Amino acid sequence: MPMWEPERVVREISEGSIFQHLGEPCHTELKAVPREELAGAVAAVLRRPQPRHMPYARFVADAVYAAQYYEVFGALDLPHPLTIYEPCVGGSDPVILAAEGYSNGQAHYVTVNLNRPLREELQRKISHLNLSVRIIDDNAQQTLTHLEPNRFDVACFHHAINDILQTAVSEPRGMDTTTVDWWPNERRMIEWLAEDFAAGRIEERGKPELLEIIGNAVELVRSGGTLVFDHWTGLAHRDQDWFPWELFCDLVPMTRRWIAESDLSVSEVKLPNVDPQWWMFLRVEE
Repeated sequence: MPMWEPERVVREISEGSIFQHLGEPCHTELKAVPREELAGAVAAVLRRPQPRHMPYARFVADAVYAAQYYEVFGALDLPHPLTIYEPCVGGSDPVILAAEGYSNGQAHYVTVNLNRPLREELQRKISHLNLSVRIIDDNAQQTLTHLEPNRFDVACFHHAINDILQTAVSEPRGMDTTTVDWWPNERRMIEWLAEDFAAGRIEERGKPELLEIIGNAVELVRSGGTLVFDHWTGLAHRDQDWFPWELFCDLVPMTRRWIAESDLSVSEVKLPNVDPQWWMFLRVEE
């Protein structure tokens, strides 16, 4: 069965397990969208890169991402209920929504989350859910000071590679990424990342931090468990002179190359019809 068949995703977010766990106002907004228009919005969110015009993207996108992770958990045959580690979640709830649906509210979810305003945003989004949630206020490079190894079924890097790299280049420039209002400042972070990428400095500051956080995740996931990475970007950014388009289209392949050059004990798992430019699945070896 192909992953993320659009009509199946539409059902999942409009009446299925993901829909059941969405909070207000997303429920009300989704119900108000005509079925044909919702199908078009879902198809747009699923495309990579995403098109310039994304109807209803504000509340459809996260539901679609949750549906994608819900199917990934099943395709990887992960246990019920799940134990999940997600570094650098920010204010993003798709992995949590997928875990809630996949484990019928019985999942155990832990994140190490650096930015305080985004933590507050996340807590508001997930306050209606039943799963066990622990949010640790710290940099994900410090994860192993808080958590014991070999305790999770899966670690999810949902659109997290760029956030890790942005933090790595912003902190030395004086930005306190624990307290900064993230969204108004994200463009500046991306501009700094573009500067370092163009100057060939990303392997000096960016690569070590990312590999350390991935290495921590490998320690935390049980043997035979999985690390899941995804990324996306939209064509609306392609012509903006401040946006590093080539880098943002290469984040997962670049991370794959860095991991291949490292000593991390992982092997890649392929899922049918999943584009490796935007997704990566790594099995933790015995």
